[in-house]
Amino acid sequence: MSQFVLNLDTYNAKTSAYAASLVCSHSAPVYLCGITVYNSSASSQFIQVHDAASLPANAAVPEFFFEILPSTSKMIEFLRPRKFAVGIVVCNSSTGPTKTIGSADCWFDVQIAKAV
Repeated sequence: MSQFVLNLDTYNAKTSAYAASLVCSHSAPVYLCGITVYNSSASSQFIQVHDAASLPANAAVPEFFFEILPSTSKMIEFLRPRKFAVGIVVCNSSTGPTKTIGSADCWFDVQIAKAV
C-alpha cells in the first residue's frame, strides 16, 4: 500500500479536439485524481489508463479500463488519488484488457496531482 500524500499540486490535462489518446503527464510520480471522457462515436468503446510516459504500442496492458457507451460522457473521481510511477496516458481502445487504438472520437479531461 502506498503512503497517502496530503500536499498535492493539482492541474488538468485535456484535449483541444477529439482525440484517440492523451499523454497527461510524462514525469513521475504522478497521481490520478479523476477523469472525464466524452465518446462521440456511434459505438461503445473502452477507455484505458496506462502507467507510461508516451503512448504505448498496441497490445499493451493498461493499469485499468472502463467501457463508455456511444455518445455519452463518463466521469470517475478517486477519493484517494491513484499513484502512477512513470506517467499517465489515457486512450480509447476497441478491446478492454489490451490496447487496440481507436479513432479520434473522444474528448479527455484528466485531473492530476503531483506531490509538493
